Amino acid sequence: MAAFLLPITFFPKTYSYSFAETTMMIAFPVFALLILLQIYRFPSRIAKIIPSAQSFLLAGFFLVMQFIAMFLSYQHSGDSIQTTGIIRSMIFLAGWIVTVYMSWALIVLTVTNHKEERLFIKSGLISLLIYMGIVLVPQLLVTLNNFSIRPYVNAIARLFERHWMGRDFYAAGSYAVNNYRLNGFEPEAAFLANLLGVVYLPIILGIAITKQNFWHFKKHVALEKWFNWAFIGSILMFLVLARTTTGLITLVVAAVLWFLWSKRDDKIILIIFGIMAIVGIALGYFFVQPIHDIFYNFLFNKQGTSNRLGGTIALVLTFLSHPLFGVGYGFTGYFIMDYVPKSTTYNPEFQQVYRHIGYPVLSDGIGWFATYGLVIMIPALWMLARLIIRSLVVQHELKIRQPENWQWHLGTQISFMIMIILVAVSSLFVIQIFLWPYLLMFFFYRQMLINQEKELAL
Repeated sequence: MAAFLLPITFFPKTYSYSFAETTMMIAFPVFALLILLQIYRFPSRIAKIIPSAQSFLLAGFFLVMQFIAMFLSYQHSGDSIQTTGIIRSMIFLAGWIVTVYMSWALIVLTVTNHKEERLFIKSGLISLLIYMGIVLVPQLLVTLNNFSIRPYVNAIARLFERHWMGRDFYAAGSYAVNNYRLNGFEPEAAFLANLLGVVYLPIILGIAITKQNFWHFKKHVALEKWFNWAFIGSILMFLVLARTTTGLITLVVAAVLWFLWSKRDDKIILIIFGIMAIVGIALGYFFVQPIHDIFYNFLFNKQGTSNRLGGTIALVLTFLSHPLFGVGYGFTGYFIMDYVPKSTTYNPEFQQVYRHIGYPVLSDGIGWFATYGLVIMIPALWMLARLIIRSLVVQHELKIRQPENWQWHLGTQISFMIMIILVAVSSLFVIQIFLWPYLLMFFFYRQMLINQEKELAL
């Protein structure tokens, strides 16, 4: 069963916008069925997925605090197009809580031993290779003006691509054909960069850094290393070709982390490759127009940043004006519109979209504080900090004791740390961390940490 989890998350199309997005994706009924099937096969495991009293209290505390925040915000906003209303917001929050629970339960029920851990990861990475071949490469050909491939790209987009409401990104049939940027099946290029950079890049980096025999290329030990490095290189390449600031920044941060965690001999090779890459990019920037356009338009001279700047300023002001409880889920857009500097609103996107359907959160990290307030964010960050500290302790013990499968265990803990850092970086922009692939990977790392602590008797 572990082999089916990550592959299903590559199909994120939302079939309704009336409830939380994750509950309206194909993954929701499939995962619900998998949970029931696992309980039927292993009835004794049902006890493992009954939440503790503490978990119920935390969920209840979260909902009560958010209801208070929504109620207070509603006194200011009333019935506004910029909010989703108290009832709908509570329904959405309930959907997100169900998603979190199901993601945790799936990992607990299906990833129970070393074999299933590897199967979970390997199936995800193999699916990513297939995804690159049948989705991303054709989209790349579209950006290179290959007109013959457009009908294929549009056809699969209609089946699987997730769309934003009220946007014209898909008017030509698909995002890639309409915008000449890679998005996979995600609603925008930045979300593809998050999927590749936050979900999959950390795990293959962890495998490469710890020099594991993960793919089991018989009699070709060196091939294992170069396959992993080529895999990483292909992900980094697609991060650039997605033509988004998120992808370029993720690439730089991931490359630095790869270097810092690598051993001495790999660092030498990485320095050589890094120099070659910098020289190649520099030459391409000055002499190859497509490369110049990518870096100039999406990093050095990024256009259309007024909404992001204005929205970020408004989010900071929203948090400062409601620091304790936040403004509540579904009400953030109303206060962004209230606080956004007027000088940043004189652009087509604001005038034609945001003022009519709502101002989205364009910097999720600040948005979490503005929406949920310190009463929720401080405990959440405290629990995350405890996980990070525990992971660092486990990494230290694994290097000293080197128990059975220690490289695999160490690799997953390194991957977890890289994922957390990349999430922090991406949260400066937009990242939906409550979607299926992010939650599954987070709970996978968490479960691995718990298992390793037991093995090491920590």
